[in-house]
Amino acid sequence: MVESLLKEAKEQFAPDKRTKVFAVAGRLEGSNLILSGEVHNKDLRDRLVSFLESKTEYTIVDSLVTLPLASLNGKNYGVVSVSVANIRTKPGHSEELATQVLLGTPLRILKQDRGWLYVQTPEEYLGWTDDKIEVFDPAGYQNWIDRPKVIVTTSYGVALRTNDSPDEIVSDIVAGDIFAVVEKAGPHVKVAYPDGREAFIRSEETMPFDEWLFRAKDTPSSIVKTAKRFTGVPYLWGGTSVKGMDCSGYTKTVFFLNGVLLPRDASQQELVGEPVEITDDYRHLRVGDLVFFGAKETATRRRRVTHVGIYLSDKKFIHESGDVHINSFDPADSLYSEYRTRSLLSARRVIGAGKNAGIRRFAETPLYKREL
Repeated sequence: MVESLLKEAKEQFAPDKRTKVFAVAGRLEGSNLILSGEVHNKDLRDRLVSFLESKTEYTIVDSLVTLPLASLNGKNYGVVSVSVANIRTKPGHSEELATQVLLGTPLRILKQDRGWLYVQTPEEYLGWTDDKIEVFDPAGYQNWIDRPKVIVTTSYGVALRTNDSPDEIVSDIVAGDIFAVVEKAGPHVKVAYPDGREAFIRSEETMPFDEWLFRAKDTPSSIVKTAKRFTGVPYLWGGTSVKGMDCSGYTKTVFFLNGVLLPRDASQQELVGEPVEITDDYRHLRVGDLVFFGAKETATRRRRVTHVGIYLSDKKFIHESGDVHINSFDPADSLYSEYRTRSLLSARRVIGAGKNAGIRRFAETPLYKREL
């Protein structure tokens, strides 16, 4: 009875373990139902307790740990301070790469284990990292957010120690990295990393963040231009940058650079946007639609989304599979992929969709605003 109630609660309140922590056990002792384990936050704990109280006559004894842990002493904010940071499924360098986050990305810190931080990204993805993350209390984080910023617009480059010594590199930079502005310096902008380091980046490789926010639009032309910009970038499981991407990391990055915060994985991306009907002639598909692939449901197998790409036009789509390249649904096209055509499951329209369709834009995301 207890296990079935907890399973029902999990399916209702925390169905996706990639975005919400629900590791709860329960045991009966006399008239008491004792809860132990860990939950994402106090709100989830309260909802769980209320749910169980409504379903049973037992007295609920709450021994749950809620995140973020009190041992963090209020330092629950982090900002990435390396060009691309790795986030893994478990604390350890040999563990699976779950995703990556770019320099300047704000994170929620939930707990710590032997130097590894358990964090949540702006798209709510969970994982562990020991890369360069500058940790802040709310006041320190607010100070960082309040500083004027630039965003890197070049695909790949370097930040220099001085503006006249091209061989003295502080770090690499990739498209989407966000720095604080220190001052203009001729053809360069002097920037600050979240951890306090300073460097110089060519102004032409950046854009003021507020201007970028205003300009970033997910139009069909901008999505296609960005999508093709990464042609040939190699596949990397968990990757989300020009250094290497997986299929959903690719679509996420393309829309990220146009001001849209997509969920991380393909199966999550299929849940946002507006559904698009797929017919034999693909006439309902529009430029910039997401197309999803995988295993169709059978009597012995559940439906499963395993791949995603971006529709172009004329039955062509671009995706990350081995590298970023274009394929076609048209058997008469030299780019035709029989495998992808057979495994096409669905399509979603992100361009033009709003909050009601689950679409989040940078300008509407609290972690990126100059306020908490």
